Amino acid sequence: MGAEMPGEQGTPSPRPRGAALVTAAWARLRPTGNRVTGYLAVGAVGALIGTSLAVGAGASGTRPRLADVAAWLASSEKGEVAHANGLTGDVDGKAVLPAGMAGHPVSVAQDGRTTLVLDEQTGQVVRIDASQLTAEQSADYGAAGLQLLSGGAYAYVLDPAKGTVQRIDPAMTTAESPPVQLGGKPGAAVVDGDGTLWVPLPDQGTVVPFVKGLKSTAVKVAEAGHDLALTLAGGRPVVTDRTAAEMKVLTVTGTQGTFALDGATAGSAPAGLLVPASTDGSVVPVLATGSGELMMTDVRSRHTLRARVPAEGHDLGAPQLLGKRVYIPDESTGRLLVYDTSLSALAEPVRITDGAGELELFVRDGLLWVNDQDGATAAVIDADGEVRRIGKYETDVPSARKPGDRPVEDSVPTGGAAAQVPPPATVPSATVPAPSAPSGQTPEPTQTEPSPAPTQDCELHWETGCAEPGAPGAPQVESRSGAIRITFAPVAGATPQRYVLKGSAPDQTVTPEEIGPDGPFTFEVRGGSCEEQYGFTVVAEYAGDKPSKESAPSALARPCVAPGAPRELTFTPAQGGHGGTVTWLPPQGADGSVTYTLNGPGGTAETTEPSHTYSGLRNGIVRGVAVMASNAAGSGAAASGWIDLSLPAQKMNIVHNKPDGRDLGIRNMPHSTEGGRAGGIPPGENPEVTVHCNTKGQVITINSKTTDVWARLTYYDPTLDKNITGYVTDHYVESRSNPDVWACE
Repeated sequence: MGAEMPGEQGTPSPRPRGAALVTAAWARLRPTGNRVTGYLAVGAVGALIGTSLAVGAGASGTRPRLADVAAWLASSEKGEVAHANGLTGDVDGKAVLPAGMAGHPVSVAQDGRTTLVLDEQTGQVVRIDASQLTAEQSADYGAAGLQLLSGGAYAYVLDPAKGTVQRIDPAMTTAESPPVQLGGKPGAAVVDGDGTLWVPLPDQGTVVPFVKGLKSTAVKVAEAGHDLALTLAGGRPVVTDRTAAEMKVLTVTGTQGTFALDGATAGSAPAGLLVPASTDGSVVPVLATGSGELMMTDVRSRHTLRARVPAEGHDLGAPQLLGKRVYIPDESTGRLLVYDTSLSALAEPVRITDGAGELELFVRDGLLWVNDQDGATAAVIDADGEVRRIGKYETDVPSARKPGDRPVEDSVPTGGAAAQVPPPATVPSATVPAPSAPSGQTPEPTQTEPSPAPTQDCELHWETGCAEPGAPGAPQVESRSGAIRITFAPVAGATPQRYVLKGSAPDQTVTPEEIGPDGPFTFEVRGGSCEEQYGFTVVAEYAGDKPSKESAPSALARPCVAPGAPRELTFTPAQGGHGGTVTWLPPQGADGSVTYTLNGPGGTAETTEPSHTYSGLRNGIVRGVAVMASNAAGSGAAASGWIDLSLPAQKMNIVHNKPDGRDLGIRNMPHSTEGGRAGGIPPGENPEVTVHCNTKGQVITINSKTTDVWARLTYYDPTLDKNITGYVTDHYVESRSNPDVWACE
């Protein structure tokens, strides 16, 4: 390409920030240590710069390569979806949805392979062709209120009204199978990265998995009628029983752990217990909208963190966790409340819109995406908390719309700049604004009296004019094994001499006893009972005559975590079989009173001892058994093993086989005349045989001795050079006198 002469119209030069974007990409890699993500991020920036060049050139028929770290965001009123770059917030492509979808609510299913859009009002499913920026492939499922999900190589349409699931072709959008009846009305489903669909059925208290597109056995997770919500936590399905205030980790064969959410539901109806549909890692945030309690449960480490956020008067949505911050949509104000777990305090909220409205939040590629479907506003937030505004209505972006095409005709502006977003507001507080002046009048300036200057050292003696003593932030509590960790935000304003903790019980120890004004602002409380919940406050104590200031109370927490799996599960059969004892070691570091639940022969059983005895079982069968430990904080994964009642073969010799000219018959049944002969042992020979078991059969009397016991054995016949297995009356074996020979059943 030759150099452009001054004054000629041609390709505009790339924006000077192109090189800076590459540097920024390296500096802001997703903080997971995953180099692949970093390479994708830098590749995305390169794609962005390349896009600027290609679009500026205006080459006919070309389409830009869209950024890898990106997402499709819907603008339902305009009837289009915008592709936004996660590293810059720039829109690098748009696709116009089919006619008739403008103004309808839509949902976008994007799994990294395919992007599908559902018209929630009509049931039409559309595939976005990212290479051509078109939305032409579609199928109409003819119903409102459907759910659309995709993952792996699978996509599904759920019809809650009919209680059905239908697998669809994610490329063609057409049905791949007839609708499958669920047997109940489904709740909000999720699909994992392998394409397994998880469908909750609250009326039955079950979750139905669809593995590789096929319906599997329902997993019982709750009592029938309980309110259920699903979350994919780092790819693992987790169900929250909002009625019982419990969270459980799911597998296709059952649950692998339970976490108690007790205390989080205080003042909240089940529907007020909110969880996200997916999280980027193993921590699931839970918000109780009635109390404002925010709970973060790590389903892998089993640690639980609790805090409180302002809830009264706010219309809060499901929380999302990214990095060390929890983002909570406040749809009454158009903002995101931000709780910073590293500071144990609320951070500056993020304003998304300038008024009330529904906000869509999801985490993808280590970024938090926020979208207002009904407006021009969207944003992407990285793990460091940096916010990048997205202008979905920008018109100077690639799309499949040809010159001369008419834009969508509605009342929505077609080119408003997203940068004109109101600045962030302050953290919510109880401050009441001063009344405003009547319309058309200039408000009178507020007269404030100057504070008198203090006459002595404020650090030693407080008086009017000294900085007003402040209270610490409400403590954040984390349940740990045998302890509770309390962190808090220090006061702003006057400097206290020390911070002390209130609320510990007599059987608990607090470390340290006090904290100086420079921190670190962390207490640890050891001891107490796992069966009890504890709340704390932090008191700032000042020198001189300054009054002490006490924080708001913390959420309640237990000094324990849900136990892990029991260890070294073994089974020891009883003498003669028919049962035995399952034993195990307690979970590592288990706290509190631990109860063990066994799922084995005969159903479930509970015990507080690390063993359980089974009896009355049929021999010759291997059965599975699983043991799960639980305490007041929840339960961990199950340890599984086998109750192996396989028949232990014993080497014994034939006895009393006299050389009387008649061989000793080996029968096919434990009877002398029924079932026929399997073989025989020559007269006078008493060889070694393998005795498998003994059983009841025909009563036989020999030399005034009577028995109905027959031994099932195997005899090697050297003449025939083969093994012969069958029954011999126990007169010639005496297996009933050998305690190691079991009954056959």
